[in-house]
Amino acid sequence: MNEVIWRLPSLSQEFRDGPQILISPSRVTLRWDFEAEDGGYEWSSAEFTGVEAVVFTAYSSCTVDQIQAYDKLVKVDPSDFLESLKGATGKFLQHFRIYFDENGCLDVVAEDFFP
Repeated sequence: MNEVIWRLPSLSQEFRDGPQILISPSRVTLRWDFEAEDGGYEWSSAEFTGVEAVVFTAYSSCTVDQIQAYDKLVKVDPSDFLESLKGATGKFLQHFRIYFDENGCLDVVAEDFFP
């Protein structure tokens, strides 16, 4: 059963330019834009640390399980993706997933997530 870890503070269907996925060694930063009270757009972000693997699936290829993570970060358990990683011994890893309207699904295997 997938546990909800965090909910996106703004609807992904209202993004103007987001989401953006920035990947660096052992870290993934997720950025999204949202409409501010004055009508302009601002950016916010969250971060995955201790990243072991990242996969983005375009919305046209997403499964029902992936779409169920619509605008929320879930911890996928059990996870075939996590189990398939060979070099991750000795780390406490989790499989996180979030789906963005008309963009797709981000799957990240990482040690932690910070909103």
